[in-house]
Amino acid sequence: MRIKTGIIGFDTIIGGGYRPSTVNIVVGASGTGKTIFSLQFLLKGIENGEKGIYVSFDMDGKAIMVLAESLGWYELVKAIEEGTLLVTRSHADSISYLNEDIIGYIENNSDGNARIVIDSFTPLISSLDFTVRKDINWFFDQLRASGTSIVTVEEPFTSTLSKPDVALPIFLGDSAVYLKNIGYGEAFSRTIQVIKHRASWHADGVFPYRIFPGLGIVVESDIDEYKGAEDVEATIKDSRVDDSLRKRLRFMIDRNVPVTKSLIERVLRIYESESK
Repeated sequence: MRIKTGIIGFDTIIGGGYRPSTVNIVVGASGTGKTIFSLQFLLKGIENGEKGIYVSFDMDGKAIMVLAESLGWYELVKAIEEGTLLVTRSHADSISYLNEDIIGYIENNSDGNARIVIDSFTPLISSLDFTVRKDINWFFDQLRASGTSIVTVEEPFTSTLSKPDVALPIFLGDSAVYLKNIGYGEAFSRTIQVIKHRASWHADGVFPYRIFPGLGIVVESDIDEYKGAEDVEATIKDSRVDDSLRKRLRFMIDRNVPVTKSLIERVLRIYESESK
């Protein structure tokens, strides 16, 4: 089972969605759409009848409703008003407040299967170093116990991902994506790259995305998906394929790995050649 993100085109490049009970990092500079990414994830949960928790250090519930209305996401506004999407503005300024201020709030309001957003994690660890690894790991474990989470991290002005406040969340999270504004023109001004997706396939490369009112973030990719194992069988039926390779091909497709016909044919050619 995968957690559908609601971000059009994104699930295709991460193998069908997020894995349940995971912490997923979204890195990007200001203006790349990290908050929109997060709200889109929460919106999908609301549409599925799930509970959402949004913890922010900058925006309160009113500001979130204004942003949601500007995108046409009135379901989010209604969810906030009805209490199915909880929004809190945290005033914690140190990682020492993680337990009492943030985790306490989440544990008290989560049913163990909520969609959770921490936007942004950077203020808590921006002045710290790699010695806080255990504290962050503990915090992420508590998030996993409460549901599936998105944690946003602000890209430093130096555009390096090696600083502790960026590197530690990426390393300790279950997945990480990098949103970037490269400014090369409207169609390719923003790009997304999957840095990691633990225990899951993900697409390599950099993919352009755009932000539209109503739709939110739309990721554009040229990945050609098979519909399932039957398509693989149709491709390999005339090839000399043993059961072990057939099982591996089925496993790949069953895990929602998008593959092109040319890739399957190339694998079969190599396999047949090496089997002679």
